[in-house]
Amino acid sequence: MDKKLLVCILLFSIGSFSALSLSANSAPYDGVVEPGPGFTLHPNPVSGTWFHINLAFSESDYPNARFSISNVLGEVIYTAPIKKTEFAGAKVRVDVADLKLDKGVYFVQVFGGDKSRILRLVVR
Repeated sequence: MDKKLLVCILLFSIGSFSALSLSANSAPYDGVVEPGPGFTLHPNPVSGTWFHINLAFSESDYPNARFSISNVLGEVIYTAPIKKTEFAGAKVRVDVADLKLDKGVYFVQVFGGDKSRILRLVVR
């Protein structure tokens, strides 16, 4: 009988949430990080009505890049392609009010081909 060991550690601190999941059947981490579309979020935490996804890659690096915003339950709230004009300015402006994001924690994921990266976003 194959037994799985699943350990979930939830860490709560003021205004932040982290989760770590370990499985006995997972391959060991070899220290290699796959390259993917780099980006930052500003401001974070968000206290106004918008934030920027600052792109650290070009359209030629990931021509069909897109992004999504998910809640802590993993439900995708919004997804959109990154437009040529946004690549030209190296940033995507996201209106919190238009998306009706309530106060809380969200995850912004940027996809480039078969690679992606995720950053946590806090809306206050």
